[in-house]
Amino acid sequence: MYYLYLIYMHLLFISSNRIGDSLINLQVLNKYIRKNKKDIQITLVSGPLPLPIYDDYPNIIRRIILKKEKYNLHWWKLYKELAPFRFDEIFDFRSSLISYFLRSKKRTVFKMKKNQNIYSQIHDKYETDIKKDCKIFTDRVRKIFPNSNYACLAPFANWPPKEWPTNNFIKIAEYLIDKGINKIYVLGSKEESDRFEEFKSKLGDKVVNRCGKQHILNDYGLLLKSRLFIGNDSSMMHMSALANTPTIGLFGPTNDDIYFPKIFENCYLVRSSESYNDLIKKTENFTLNNCLMEDVAYNDVINNIDTILNAQNF
Repeated sequence: MYYLYLIYMHLLFISSNRIGDSLINLQVLNKYIRKNKKDIQITLVSGPLPLPIYDDYPNIIRRIILKKEKYNLHWWKLYKELAPFRFDEIFDFRSSLISYFLRSKKRTVFKMKKNQNIYSQIHDKYETDIKKDCKIFTDRVRKIFPNSNYACLAPFANWPPKEWPTNNFIKIAEYLIDKGINKIYVLGSKEESDRFEEFKSKLGDKVVNRCGKQHILNDYGLLLKSRLFIGNDSSMMHMSALANTPTIGLFGPTNDDIYFPKIFENCYLVRSSESYNDLIKKTENFTLNNCLMEDVAYNDVINNIDTILNAQNF
């Protein structure tokens, strides 16, 4: 074991508990793999939900699932599991103290600034390469979808106030089909699959249910060849941005200044006419379940769709 440590750089990467945040900080992991090529071994600490996005990373030799427990016992258990190892570098995207108690030559604890875009913060701090590092490593899905004349929608969200009305997404799907798009894939979680029937009843076999039906990396493969993506502020929006797919992100009571993937040239923001600050006041400490996205302009979304398809000479 000691001999292996002499050969390889051993990196501890403590990622987020949420899929979206894990996708955003993935650029740092990709940079260090790119710089060190095969001479790096990674211990990954991740929440259970984002873990599958790392499934095709060959440099990850140890995957540790971190589940929150009462009295922060999960951190004590994690320390006991990691204490026997010596690391060359630690990246902690949980802003925790654990890295200071582990043996490492170097450690970086990321602390998000609440008034700056999260993509830009990470890109600037770690000097990542947007084109080379902002992606998911996988080589198994690109050839699954030979026909690229389709579009992807992510109409559902884990919080009703940030969800654009479903009827608007159905109208968008109808518009895309009228423009000549062959298929519409609806992306989401397994729990959201039941809501797909609203699309099926209106669009028939032109629409395909992908809500929790495939491995998340297969959804990434689908996005890689999609003509465009339209969705609420969600993990699928971030995944589409990483796939370099023309992405229309819809925002209301979530902060686009922080979470919109503005570092990518092919991402288009459409937000409600009311500001984030005004809308968030209406949520009553996140207990409100009413839609706060009704004034996200349908015509603005259509204009962005036309811009994207015209650039593709479609």
